[in-house]
Amino acid sequence: MARRTTIPVRSFGSEVGTPAVKELAEWLKEKRGVEADLTTYRLERSLDAQAGVAVPAAGGVFYGERLSGAFLGMEEGVLVGEPGIDAAAVAEDARFVRKKQKDAWIALPAPHMLGFCDACMGDEEEFSETIADLYARLMREMRDAGVQAHVLVAEEADAIELEMLAGRKVLFFPRNPETFDMELLLEYQGVLVLPAAALDRAPDLMERFRVRKLVLLDAEGRDLAAAAELADPDMLEAGGYCEDSCPDYWQSLVDRAFIPR
Repeated sequence: MARRTTIPVRSFGSEVGTPAVKELAEWLKEKRGVEADLTTYRLERSLDAQAGVAVPAAGGVFYGERLSGAFLGMEEGVLVGEPGIDAAAVAEDARFVRKKQKDAWIALPAPHMLGFCDACMGDEEEFSETIADLYARLMREMRDAGVQAHVLVAEEADAIELEMLAGRKVLFFPRNPETFDMELLLEYQGVLVLPAAALDRAPDLMERFRVRKLVLLDAEGRDLAAAAELADPDMLEAGGYCEDSCPDYWQSLVDRAFIPR
């Protein structure tokens, strides 16, 4: 068999739909003695299929419902009182994920995806900074409870969010890289995430920004081989974000994540 270089696979999250009532009821029976609900079910199911993934991530955009409930002073997504957080539920989720898989990250929707509005502060920039600060506090509580780090799934590049939240323990994932402001993103993080079909964008971006990791989404072996012409193999990762029909998605991605020699 020809030698080949295996490329690690990174998860940016997995979306999980609502199960049938019977399925959820059976699952809850298995969790007797554990605080569990629909969100807990989705967290567990989002990890179940990620065997072989080097950097797994529980959660996804669906986790926004739980996250929204951790913000105080809100009524139906509108800030009407003193802003604050109640981290109890998200910290419990972090402990659950840690127990399920100790090296897993948690994927959250970025702040702008929660659709929060201000009816209290009267200053848009101050409001955005406040929400980002509360996000940072919530993620810190989750990491203190044992989760490794966070993915923030983002629809747009928001300068305030990037400046206040991007870092070694927080990685922004551009959900639609074709329309995302990658230049702004790379001012704040050194991980370049591109669809395999858009690899031709990498040389220009890597020349203009300091890129320490190149992550190709839904890559085939030939895509990773082409990427290895631009970067050392130890800078490469195969990335995935499963929108639906996830049972075979991750295994297929792992099976394809190599450079033939």
